[in-house]
Amino acid sequence: MKKFEHLLAGLLLLGGLWFGAQTAGAVPDTAPENSCVACHAGLPADTLVKVKAHGWKGSVHQQHGVTCDRCHGGVPTAEGKEEAHAGLLGSGEPASPVYFKNIPATCGKCHGAEFYKFSQSRHYRMLEETGRGPECVTCHGSMETRVLAPETLAAVCERCHNERIGVFPYVPQKARAILLLLRQGEQLLAVEKQLYGSAPGTETARELGSAGAALHAARLEWHKFELDTITDHLQDFSATLEKLPPAP
Repeated sequence: MKKFEHLLAGLLLLGGLWFGAQTAGAVPDTAPENSCVACHAGLPADTLVKVKAHGWKGSVHQQHGVTCDRCHGGVPTAEGKEEAHAGLLGSGEPASPVYFKNIPATCGKCHGAEFYKFSQSRHYRMLEETGRGPECVTCHGSMETRVLAPETLAAVCERCHNERIGVFPYVPQKARAILLLLRQGEQLLAVEKQLYGSAPGTETARELGSAGAALHAARLEWHKFELDTITDHLQDFSATLEKLPPAP
């Protein structure tokens, strides 16, 4: 496991800088038929609502039964357009659940742990105070959610963290390096689980469980944007894997 530890040191020593150092709420497995999905899916292909409906199809939200009304409001049991849109507000309306300032709380109805971490961040305070901070959609999209690749993450961070603005311009590359390390850690843990295949209750299983918990804590910490804390969790992950006996 020393390779991971060496990689940690190499990635954290970037550009002459030494960086030092979720549990989603339960949702239904399937979504019942509702008028939002049925109507929006049948609209012309060049309409925005049709594009959004297409993005929802096959997404993790569809797989977990999260339909349009869960975030946008409306009456999914109604058959007529006016009845279905009753109480529905556009995303530009401050009272709308999908108004940009309200998106974290809306997503937090299911993603409580992530919202809790995000609500502790400086980014969240900026969003609340000035309206210029990032929110969930900035990094994850809306209908077809995603986790950004390291290079894409750096590009998103550079919108605000760059030499021109002068606000922590080193952050994008630091974040890219740490996210890359986190992804490699996840791949390494998957390989270790295959190699050991330990039965529940064994010491090896407990160590692998602790390593998984460290990675989960690192993933959650992204929502608070405390990069040094994420690094601490990754170091815990590496140290835990070091305790494993030689693979059989």
